Amino acid sequence: MTDKGKQTYSGTFTGSQFGGAGSHFTQHVMGGGPAADPDLVSLEALLKDLMAHVAARSGEIDHPERAGRDADEILSEAARPAADRDTGRIADAFRRLRDRLRPVADFADSLGKLAELLTKFVPS
Repeated sequence: MTDKGKQTYSGTFTGSQFGGAGSHFTQHVMGGGPAADPDLVSLEALLKDLMAHVAARSGEIDHPERAGRDADEILSEAARPAADRDTGRIADAFRRLRDRLRPVADFADSLGKLAELLTKFVPS
């Protein structure tokens, strides 16, 4: 669907989706289990905020869709039970994300907060 140069996609998606300039992606996650882990909720909020900045400045970033995939990988792996979590995968995805966003200096604050929170998911 398009509306004045914007594209909106709906349906069931797996992994990161990127529709090009002006695209808009809204994900609705519904949980029916126990209250969500507050660290995971904070992680999701930080990644959402970071990706909003990426979308706004996508012209300044090489392959912004790859940054989205890295963010998705961080969140999906962090959401796994601690015993099943691949901490190396989280660390690698964060390094890739950090390196992709390095040219855009104002992402540093968001990345710093994200790195601090990730210490709760990746043991030192």
